[in-house]
Amino acid sequence: MSSSDKNKNMDEIEHSIERRLNYERASVKCMRTLLEPGSIDNILPRILNIVHRVVDNSRTYIFKNELDPDLGLCMSQIYEAVSYGIEPQIDNPELQYLSYNEATPTLLTVLESRQHFAHLVEELDDPERTILSEQGILSVLIIPIYAGKDFWGFIGFDDCVKAREWDENDIDLLRMIADGIGEFISHRKAENELRESEERYRALHNATFGGILIHDKGRILDCNQGLVDMTGYSKEELLANDSFTIVTKESKHIVMEKLASRSEEPYEITGRRKDGTEYPIRVQAKNIPYKGKQVRVTELRDITEEKESEKALKESEERFKALHQGSFGGIFIHINDIIIECNQGLSEITGYSQDELIGKKGITLAAERCRDKILDVIATDYEEPFEVIGLRKDRTEYPLKVQAKTIPYKGKNVRIVEFRDITERKESEKALRDSERKFMNYLENAPYGILILDEHGNYLEVNKTACKLTGYDENELTQMNISDIIAPESLITAGQSFDELKTRGYTSTELQVTHKDGSVSWIRRDGTKLSDNRFILFSSDITEMKKAEHSLIEAKMLAEHNNRIKSEFLANMSHELRTPLTAVIGFSDILQEGVAGELTEKQLGYVDHINKSGNHLLEIINDILDLSKIEAGKMELECEDFNVSELIDETLKSMYPMSGKKNIKLYLRNNINNGNVHADKIKIRQILYNLLSNAIKFTPDNGEVFISIEKTENGIQVSVTDTGIGIPSEMQDEIFSPFTQVDASSKRRYGGTGLGLALVKQFVEMHNGKVWLESEEGKGSTFTFTIKNQKKDD
Repeated sequence: MSSSDKNKNMDEIEHSIERRLNYERASVKCMRTLLEPGSIDNILPRILNIVHRVVDNSRTYIFKNELDPDLGLCMSQIYEAVSYGIEPQIDNPELQYLSYNEATPTLLTVLESRQHFAHLVEELDDPERTILSEQGILSVLIIPIYAGKDFWGFIGFDDCVKAREWDENDIDLLRMIADGIGEFISHRKAENELRESEERYRALHNATFGGILIHDKGRILDCNQGLVDMTGYSKEELLANDSFTIVTKESKHIVMEKLASRSEEPYEITGRRKDGTEYPIRVQAKNIPYKGKQVRVTELRDITEEKESEKALKESEERFKALHQGSFGGIFIHINDIIIECNQGLSEITGYSQDELIGKKGITLAAERCRDKILDVIATDYEEPFEVIGLRKDRTEYPLKVQAKTIPYKGKNVRIVEFRDITERKESEKALRDSERKFMNYLENAPYGILILDEHGNYLEVNKTACKLTGYDENELTQMNISDIIAPESLITAGQSFDELKTRGYTSTELQVTHKDGSVSWIRRDGTKLSDNRFILFSSDITEMKKAEHSLIEAKMLAEHNNRIKSEFLANMSHELRTPLTAVIGFSDILQEGVAGELTEKQLGYVDHINKSGNHLLEIINDILDLSKIEAGKMELECEDFNVSELIDETLKSMYPMSGKKNIKLYLRNNINNGNVHADKIKIRQILYNLLSNAIKFTPDNGEVFISIEKTENGIQVSVTDTGIGIPSEMQDEIFSPFTQVDASSKRRYGGTGLGLALVKQFVEMHNGKVWLESEEGKGSTFTFTIKNQKKDD
């Protein structure tokens, strides 16, 4: 592993430790906040802000669930905390009453199984990926909130800046906070239910609801429907019995005592229904006049739900306490340095049991040399964190971070103290210092220039190689700005590169720098961001590479220039040759016609040979002239409307004499109805002629040549297939190059200059078409080309 990798690893370790500490502090603060009095709407936004600050993400939010009879379980955003520059979504109507089944079925499955949902958005399937991507979210973490057994909602964390991989340790702490929120909601829900129950009780009591009966010494004189519903007896059955029928035998003596004392205070007993089931009831009675005598009016209230709520509340408080125990490091409360309460975390850190810690002096948990410092802290009510050396039960010492605060507790002011074992952090800090020393050694001896600069471009640190590259010594460079050594022609490039480094975090550029002696060289610079205001540049001299590139460019330009001169020369020479050659052909025609007198048979043979050779040479010169014009950019299309089927028929007929000499059969397959195209008719005829003459030339006697024509989207496609000698695979890539022939030996059987296919390719490409070859040696070849309709001039 390189030094830079080790340094990076140590940075990551330190960052991880610090983040872990921040998460744990936030957990402590959240748990304390959840224990405070207040409504859900008061507490949860505070919790959200605490968590959002430590997670340092783009958006943190809480969604609450609601059950819809048609849509199923739905979610609605109720609280949100966002970072600067991130658009809030709290008022987004699309995030209200959103069906899980329709929008996020996968999320529902995960959360209902009490698992967290942590993903990079790009790895999700739809519809989750679409919904989150539309909000600019790159990664997401969602943790369910359960209020008791009820899936109440969830807390979520979005990151719109980077695709964050969520750390499992961080997720565990965030889950603990989510569980704390769930317990808090359950607690408040139980309180609300209890309060609502009491309010209903008062309302029903005032309105004579609930179970109401009037009795005289236990005999029921009258009752309401509420008592009927509560007990399961009919009104007639109740009036025929005494009031002791609706309570258990164990509760009868309590009722008797209340009757005897004429008590009007509420009390609780156990009721008994007609079906024999028992249930808790609250009873309150009052003596009133009724039909001329004093009787007792009694209200009975079924408090089953209230008791269950109280039980749930008690369980919730116990879970809260367990969460409190598990969410802190070492915590203890002391009065005058005597520990009166502590958590399990302190026991684990110090090695003492909780029973041993209660009543012990807190100062004895620190090394003796640190105790004066601790006494000073206690005396001044100092509340900032500080570091000392801890002392365990086994007398081993360890680095300890301490923070204390004075709080009211059971009517007294006490000190609550948090212990944090920072052994791992201290080891990491030492490793970091060692790594920094190794890094500085590497920095000094690196084979390339390394320069560290601030956000203004001022050099802060440089290595020896950077000094060699510029000619300046270390003291001179660290007094300079990045622009001071940039050559004038590279200043704009350097400025753009530095802006990119500050905004994107990295850059790579090539520019010219001026040395101390005034010479200029090319430098490649690769930069990356170290922190918000520090950047590092890696520089290397690429002057020789630049010289080589310049030489290549000059060579390319010279080759292109020579090629143009060649094409112009061929065009001029072809023109100069064609003029006298035309005269030779013309006079040979005159001699053949006998205008200058009769010739002998032998003389006529000579003249015919001159005429044919002249025409053949003229064709070669015309091909060279056309090819030169194309390469010189002087050849243009002369387009017209014509029927391509008729053109092919004419070309085939002109081939009959040539094919007839070798008894080669020509076949046409025409698959188009309307054969009209807008193109250069003469050049299309030349393409067909060259391909057909080649096919006949390279096909043995008694062979076959096929031509087919198809309609394309914006033109035609023509194929010419022969049963000839074929083309070797190693020559197929070069067959369309000028002067290339299948048989280039001095004893070749077939004539030709090797220009025909080169002209075919050029003419086809002038029509925005393509030409290609399919061939197998010894079996024949197929040449196919496409021609597009050319745009007509307005």
